[in-house]
Amino acid sequence: MPDLTFEVEYLKDIPQGVLLVLGGAIDAKTVPSFQENLNKLKESGITRFVLDMEQIKYVNSTGLGYLVNLADSVELQGGGIALVKIHPKVKVVFDMLGLNAFFKIHNNRKDALEHFRATAGGAGGSSKPTAEDEIPVAEPIPVAPQRPAAPPPRPAPAAPAPAPTAARPSGPQPPRGGEQPVSGPTPMLEPVPEGQTITCSSCRQALIVPEAGTFRCPRCAAMFTYLRDGKANFWPKRKPALTLTLSCVPECTEALCSLVQGLSKRGGATDQVLKEIDRTVRETVGTIIDTAYGKQEIATYQVMIVATESELNLKFSDYGKALSPDSLFAESRKSMDVFDHKPHPKGGNVVTLSKKLHP
Repeated sequence: MPDLTFEVEYLKDIPQGVLLVLGGAIDAKTVPSFQENLNKLKESGITRFVLDMEQIKYVNSTGLGYLVNLADSVELQGGGIALVKIHPKVKVVFDMLGLNAFFKIHNNRKDALEHFRATAGGAGGSSKPTAEDEIPVAEPIPVAPQRPAAPPPRPAPAAPAPAPTAARPSGPQPPRGGEQPVSGPTPMLEPVPEGQTITCSSCRQALIVPEAGTFRCPRCAAMFTYLRDGKANFWPKRKPALTLTLSCVPECTEALCSLVQGLSKRGGATDQVLKEIDRTVRETVGTIIDTAYGKQEIATYQVMIVATESELNLKFSDYGKALSPDSLFAESRKSMDVFDHKPHPKGGNVVTLSKKLHP
């Protein structure tokens, strides 16, 4: 049996859709072929992929990272990736890393096909996406209710009635000293043009904003306040941070490498930087597993990932044997911009790494 097999079926009732039945393993030997085949389909206009992965028992970090990037790119074109019958060993990696956010995962082909039929307009729909398909509507965010105004002060006791005076002439009277003239009702803001379109400052996605208010980009979750006349104030972008607790098994190492590669690629890291980051992560994890824990697979370690548009920061912590950094972490010292090792307060090690994605 070949290392990796492809069966391609173009879906007549799903515009730009294809069913791809895979068999074998997506590893270092086969991942170039895997990428080449899917790239050819994408370049031919395919944007909706149904991948039957029942016979795929292993996907390496490069394959996972490629699938994430492919899903990200075809979503911009109104498409997506649906995965069918993922092998349990592969699915545990998807669940652990939260990769379900990038794909639709189904138990059978029928559900996957129905999902795309619904989003693509069905068999009788037009293959050309409408304006509403191409431009998503921003998600409104409820504004916290205002605090109730303080109750008005109690009126002072009534003063004695003044002595009768001559009646004032009728008609408008000029304000007396210290008094403010009474104005009419406060004018309302101009209505927002229906279907106003703006561009997200974070992911550059075009968004339809129906009215003034506070919204969230459905693609990258960037938050903004829309005023009117196409003007929007985007809130400061928070650094995406992720904390994972991983077991000392090869599957977790591969999954972590895939996630770190995907975040680094989003930041525009060069191929050389990606290779250095991958080697560093594997060295750090391998040192923790082999030296700190003595290859105990039941042990766990934590890693916190903070990724920005220009930098990747990693912090590893474990509760194993204290390490001597002088004779370890050669790759980390050489490749990373920041390397730091400290004893863990509760026993073990804390390793901090940082790398600029753009040399």
